[in-house]
Amino acid sequence: MRPIPSAALFLGMNLALLGAGCSISPANEPAAESNVGATESGATARELKSFEQSPIFNILAGEFYGRHKNYDQAASHYAAVAQNSNDPALLERAIQAAIFADRFDLAQSLAEQLRKLSPDNARAAAVMMISSLELGETEQADRALNQWLESDSGNVEKIFNETGQYLQKSLDRDRAVDYTHHLAERFPQQYEAQVVVAKLALSFGEMTLAREAANRAMSLRPDETMAYDLAMVIANRDGDVEQAIRVLEKAHNRFPDKGRYTSGLIEARLAAGQTDAALALLERTLETRPDDAELLRNLSLFAFRLERPDLAEQALNRLERLPGQSDVVHLIRGRVALQEADLSGAEAALSQVSARSEHYANAQVLLAGARVDQGQVDAAVRGLETALLSDGIDEADQQQLMLALASTLSETGQFEESLQIADQALDAWPDANDFRLQKSMTLFALDESGSAISVLREIIERDPEHAQALNALGYTLADENRNLDEAEDLIDRALHIDPDNAAYLDSLGWLKYRQGEIQSALKALRSAYRRAPNAEIGAHLGEVLWADGERDQALEVWQEALELDATDSTLLETLLRFAPELMPADGQP
Repeated sequence: MRPIPSAALFLGMNLALLGAGCSISPANEPAAESNVGATESGATARELKSFEQSPIFNILAGEFYGRHKNYDQAASHYAAVAQNSNDPALLERAIQAAIFADRFDLAQSLAEQLRKLSPDNARAAAVMMISSLELGETEQADRALNQWLESDSGNVEKIFNETGQYLQKSLDRDRAVDYTHHLAERFPQQYEAQVVVAKLALSFGEMTLAREAANRAMSLRPDETMAYDLAMVIANRDGDVEQAIRVLEKAHNRFPDKGRYTSGLIEARLAAGQTDAALALLERTLETRPDDAELLRNLSLFAFRLERPDLAEQALNRLERLPGQSDVVHLIRGRVALQEADLSGAEAALSQVSARSEHYANAQVLLAGARVDQGQVDAAVRGLETALLSDGIDEADQQQLMLALASTLSETGQFEESLQIADQALDAWPDANDFRLQKSMTLFALDESGSAISVLREIIERDPEHAQALNALGYTLADENRNLDEAEDLIDRALHIDPDNAAYLDSLGWLKYRQGEIQSALKALRSAYRRAPNAEIGAHLGEVLWADGERDQALEVWQEALELDATDSTLLETLLRFAPELMPADGQP
């Protein structure tokens, strides 16, 4: 059955059904004479027939069928009573049953009856709109929406938000897209409507409509931040850095005290290669002596990227003077030192992060990663084990440190030890699916694909919205070139949860390649590589370009991927098959 609309909550009724063991006549009453029994039998039949037509019977039957999920019968019984009733509660119950049964014509007629009885009943208007949309009656849906807005004029935003949720989650996609366009045209001067249209259009991939609606919302209420935020998300989804800069400039000029717009504008200018403009804004912002902790953290990181350690220190020194920020400062200095391959500097900074700080686990995980990169595997493992013994850490820190330990052991070839840590963690925290995900990755490394897939399926059974597991299983099936329909469903579900995730887009591209849809594969892989250029995505993009006859482009992508990571196993295996002349001298597939 289709998803249940939010307006169709089938509320429980505590009706007392006939008690077990009840009988029509008392158990100890003497049996009647046979001729008298025949007369009484006829009377009982007539009484039963009359009872079956009575309101109480239909209510009880409706409740019975509803509890047993036979919604069609429940709707019929409730409607038999409600259509001859002036009781609003009974009509609402019948409407809910009708919607659960997908009998939208019945729900519509009952809602019309309820509205005549109670003209200001907003929920009746809402049901009329929903039912009309389901029946494809756009004009009737428009009238019902108008009635809904009139009945509840103080909650315009809520009405459009509920309408948007219904269109996104419950209505057939094609109808939902059509009505989204229709809403944009019907309410061009309604800010709340344009915001909902922009959100819906974004979720449906209708990017032109999304941009138009967000821009219209900005012009209708230039002092509301929501429209600017939406416009930025839309620009980022499109990969349109110039548009993102234009939106951020408007937002920064309108809201100069909102640190997120300042940070976003600097970030966008850096992404567009406008380093001078980014640096100028950074310097101007520091001159205002901001006391926004998040903004100062961002400014320090931007300054390091711009190779201006003097400005970074200025931001960090100001940040350190704010209450409770010293551990953050140590963490940032440690991360920067790691980026500069200064392990001793990183150790000095990260070791100052207090064990009672919320940043302690992050600091220890960063140190472990740095030690692994330096070939100090034993030191990395010992450091994490020591951190786990610290008195100040809470359960969340314990989980983060144990997960890092399991991951470190797996990445360094200590697979059995990694599996032991994951199992210990799951004994302590049975619902911690991140350990199952790590366990599946370790099993893949051991070439135990079947066991790994079983673990991924267990995660999805426990949490159907676990995007990483959905993607991992979908990618695995695509990579093994089997169950491609299931793989597509899994990857689509992951992308529905996180549409901009480069790894999920990479999986989609690889799936489309397996399905022989080269152009769709290239579109997804190019989008993934633009969002997160890494060696594995580059390997996939190059292979699909090669298959499309674009061999020069493929070679260029592979060369770039080698510069990103010349040790990536997927890239090396791909080069060995298609372009062995590009293999590094010491490359091992």
